[in-house]
Amino acid sequence: MAQILQNFEAIGSALQSGNLSGAKSAFTSFQQALQGATQSSATQPAGQNSQMSTDFQTLLSDLQSGDMAGAQKALATLQTDLKSMLATQASNSASTSAAGSPVMNSSNGISIGGLNLTA
Repeated sequence: MAQILQNFEAIGSALQSGNLSGAKSAFTSFQQALQGATQSSATQPAGQNSQMSTDFQTLLSDLQSGDMAGAQKALATLQTDLKSMLATQASNSASTSAAGSPVMNSSNGISIGGLNLTA
């Protein structure tokens, strides 16, 4: 998971500095790390979350076409999606905890591309 987050952060850093080539390289590393972690299609990291899948595909398309502004916007949208997903998971974990079931520890949060995400 740490490698996936590092690669995602590298995409954000490269886009923020205007380095499209670096963003593409970081995206490729992100896909490979994600594929290794999930053993599923690296182009569908969001699983059942259709909005995240759409935003992920938009980022991929913008990077491939060289659309820096579009890629930056797509990354920001994807970060918002991730933050929302983490908040939902935290809410679900709190409900699960109240029912006496095991809870995932999400108290540390993560930082992606300079955006701190806490659940």
